[in-house]
Amino acid sequence: MHPAGTLGTQSTGAEEPSQDALDLSEGAAPLPSIGIDPDVFGPLGTQSAATPPGHASDGVFLRCRNEMSGAYSRFQTDPARTGPVNFIEGTAFMPDIRATNTVFPYLYLGGQPRQGRAADAGIYAVQDGAWIPVINVEGKQKNIARENGEDGFQYVYRLSGNQSASMRMSIPHDGALRLEISGSWLKFRVTPKGVVLVGDSGFATREILHEEAIGWKTAGEDQVFKVMTTIAFPGRGDFRLLSGNYAFRGSSWRELVVGQLEGASGKPWRRPLAPGMLWSACAQPADIVTVTPDSALPNIRASIKLRERAALALPSGSTFDLTAPVRQTVRSTLAFANQGVPESFVHYALTPLGREHTVKSESGVLAVGEQHTTRLDAVCGSQAGTEERATNLLYAVGETYDGSVPSALPGAQKGDLLYRAQPVIVRLTCTDPR
Repeated sequence: MHPAGTLGTQSTGAEEPSQDALDLSEGAAPLPSIGIDPDVFGPLGTQSAATPPGHASDGVFLRCRNEMSGAYSRFQTDPARTGPVNFIEGTAFMPDIRATNTVFPYLYLGGQPRQGRAADAGIYAVQDGAWIPVINVEGKQKNIARENGEDGFQYVYRLSGNQSASMRMSIPHDGALRLEISGSWLKFRVTPKGVVLVGDSGFATREILHEEAIGWKTAGEDQVFKVMTTIAFPGRGDFRLLSGNYAFRGSSWRELVVGQLEGASGKPWRRPLAPGMLWSACAQPADIVTVTPDSALPNIRASIKLRERAALALPSGSTFDLTAPVRQTVRSTLAFANQGVPESFVHYALTPLGREHTVKSESGVLAVGEQHTTRLDAVCGSQAGTEERATNLLYAVGETYDGSVPSALPGAQKGDLLYRAQPVIVRLTCTDPR
């Protein structure tokens, strides 16, 4: 699969009309592969969908996994709470952002029926800043149909960035999905060398119809819908790409609505997507994806920032030579700081040395230039002599755990931060003053 490296190229010399045999499919970007929580259709060996007591209006937060295809924010409906639904719609704001050869930003709707094919329907940004609409049904992509011009060329339409566009994913008839998008469009000419921008095309509503959406039904029963803010990595994805210099910020969803369309079975209705309709809400990995706290359904704002490389500094050193009389305590201070690049973070966890009943574990995050100090207590017993005591400072500097290097933090899952261990050693000499 080739990254869309030729998108937005400029014309050089004479151009020839494209031939039917030429494959310049719009589906050039990597595809996210982030399914729903399958337990929504019944327990599959994990926690059930019971709502916690006293939280009847809240979503249930269940299986949130790191996904190899990229970082994501996912809000997923519960068909038992929404009732039969055959459409979801909302307004997405597309920031002025560009893809790279390894990172493609996505804003999309989607979901899955109980028995049928998972689907994603939305837009993704490419290297020239335009946004391309697509419906993907388990790897089978559909884009807006090309337009045949009187000049013999074919033309495609893409959305311009830095604007809001309304999107609706619906089921016009059993086994089909429709994506309707209203916004301001750019017109591109298809050439053998790529696509060339013709100019602004104005405001319009365009649609994609996918006729291979097996299992989706207009009746709306047993159908899960989701709202996604994601990035996608090439191929099957790579957890290591979660560490890098890229930020997808400024996007948003607002006025999210679910319901039944006119002509579907049952009485047509539409309601704002409320927390009480959710099965789960996930932002993974949690240190990369941030859902803005003051953004509440039916609105969502999420940002994605890959892990920048931090640098752990130990101005105090990590080895301490201390002396104290027997039955006395001597104290010192461990200091550590982040001296990495801007927007990097050092995550840390440690249990300081000291009396067991007085020591509390510490953890936190250091931005660039920040320093943390913690007290080390060394307690001499009743016997004179020298002994060595140690603890580990567990720290992460923006590396991603992919299984190739062990993580010092127990229970690490692929895609989590990679933690390393820095030994902190105290050589304590206890003296007898007699």
